[in-house]
Amino acid sequence: MTQGSSLPPLKNNESKYGIVALLLLLVAGAIWFFAKSCESSPEAEPVEVKPEVVTREQFAPEIEIPEEDAGLSDSAESAPDARPTQGQTPPSEWICNGSLTAAELSAVIRGQPSKQVQACYERGLKDDNMLQGTMKLLLTIGASGGVKAVEVSGSLKDPQVYGCVRRVAKTWKFPKPRDGCVRTEVPFQMTPKL
Repeated sequence: MTQGSSLPPLKNNESKYGIVALLLLLVAGAIWFFAKSCESSPEAEPVEVKPEVVTREQFAPEIEIPEEDAGLSDSAESAPDARPTQGQTPPSEWICNGSLTAAELSAVIRGQPSKQVQACYERGLKDDNMLQGTMKLLLTIGASGGVKAVEVSGSLKDPQVYGCVRRVAKTWKFPKPRDGCVRTEVPFQMTPKL
């Protein structure tokens, strides 16, 4: 017997069972500890991050596209050109001897008008995402610089886009031509952006 121990001596077989019992006791204690720690500290609730909402004023389009005239369809708009009243010559038959330089025409077309034509085309893409082709505008620019007549043709062949372009083109302002009105052709290549 060992002097400092109050426990009875263990036999060889009993020591194996004692070690197994001690290990089981340790495992049970560890399981209890982890179970207790999970219960006592409530799981942190995930914080929902709300995106910052920026309130802004009502959307005002950068590019203004005039709406169709009330009660007139595209065919009704072009009807006066097809059947001029007595004594009135259709714009396609006007004799225009005025002049504007290519730079003057280009400076206007590359600004807001180009964006307006693109906006008309993008509206058409919403209905047909494969819409593409060429579009040619024949503009008759009056002596004051305003567009007096617009004819649209080309391989695009979309009546809604053509009508929209006709409406916006009538709002364009060019420099005053020298010596009267000017007739000019403006080509556009319309393809969807990838």
